[in-house]
Amino acid sequence: MELDVLKKSWELLDKKIQRATTLNQKLIETILSSRVQTTVDKINRLYNSFYIVLTVEVMVLIGILFGNPFDFKYWPQYIPYGLLLIGVLIAFFNLLHLSKGIRKLTPDVKIDQYVKGIVSLYDRNKRFEKWFGLIFLSIGLTVPFSFLPSKIERMGLSGALLDTFIMISISAAFYVVAFKMGAFNNPYKDQLTRDLAEWEELKIIANEM
Repeated sequence: MELDVLKKSWELLDKKIQRATTLNQKLIETILSSRVQTTVDKINRLYNSFYIVLTVEVMVLIGILFGNPFDFKYWPQYIPYGLLLIGVLIAFFNLLHLSKGIRKLTPDVKIDQYVKGIVSLYDRNKRFEKWFGLIFLSIGLTVPFSFLPSKIERMGLSGALLDTFIMISISAAFYVVAFKMGAFNNPYKDQLTRDLAEWEELKIIANEM
């Protein structure tokens, strides 16, 4: 008789533990879901800002190509700006691709699967960003050569080459400093990765409880 009572007590205790574990997991998931949604909202706001910046850049580059505000005399002088325009358009459509990919992921699934989907999307895009960034930088460094003909007229060949070299060096230095300071990192992907790691740790703790 006492054994049956003890058995029922253990079964009741086990059910309470299971309910507590489930409750803890749901609480953790709710907290994480709120944090992830906040991060995604920040990503969307950032992308909306990027759309505006890229649109302005496209308009400026088109104005340079067709309005000739710098009084270019030779068609090769337009090449860097034409390549920059192509690069900005590629960046614009890549941003659309990322936005569409994030929207396709639904937060209604398990929150860890949702976060993994976003992180995976960024990981797949990382190689493109790396090579695109290097190519775009290389194009940007050729921009000072567009002003070389007018500089030669004013400063002579040696002075014009020296001035162009200085401009390219300054631009490259700014890029290196920005890179070292982490300006090209993706803080939101890093945040989501940390949230996912924390979620896994808290799940383990909840199960142990």
